[in-house]
Amino acid sequence: MTLVLAGCGSSTAGRTTTTAGHAATAPHAHPQVVEPVAGQGAGRTGTQLAQAGEAAPPLHDPAPNVAASNTNAPAKGAPTDAEVRAAIAKFQLAVATYHLDRLNLNYALLDPSQLPAGVWFSSIASVFTDYGKPVACGGVESVPELGVANKTLPCGTQVLFLYNGRAIKVPVIDRGPYIAGRVWDLTGATAEALRFPGLGYIQWRIVSR
Repeated sequence: MTLVLAGCGSSTAGRTTTTAGHAATAPHAHPQVVEPVAGQGAGRTGTQLAQAGEAAPPLHDPAPNVAASNTNAPAKGAPTDAEVRAAIAKFQLAVATYHLDRLNLNYALLDPSQLPAGVWFSSIASVFTDYGKPVACGGVESVPELGVANKTLPCGTQVLFLYNGRAIKVPVIDRGPYIAGRVWDLTGATAEALRFPGLGYIQWRIVSR
């Protein structure tokens, strides 16, 4: 009988990677985000496939087809004061380590008074600084990269963010955050450009898909 093992693990910032295959022969798969998709749980189990001598189908990053939640109300699961303090300290360390404060990001900032009229939504955002690691939309995160992670919006979706009088438009480049209540995960450069402290509410609206 062939034994099929499936393992899963997670990295920082709540991103989840999963590989599946034969324990002795399959090479490590390239890290990729795997999200549950309704209806994919049906069918034979991994044990049944193994008993039939078949390999379990590989997991993959599904094409997102549902937009982020559009609501005027803040997302549920607001972080505690302790979580906010920890996130701020972590981001300040990243700023000092990667010299994010030395980046010239003024070119990307928009004048809030010149933005077209529109409805702003408010949601909880955090920051990810997984530099050198793969992102779901292709490539790896670099220190000066402007972008944001979202669980469902298609890669390349342009999102406008407004924080404390500063505005910027960035594309969706990754999946996450996978912590309850959080809707956005800003790259370090995006957070630094907005002077976003690391964790908290931010205003946003989708510009294009």
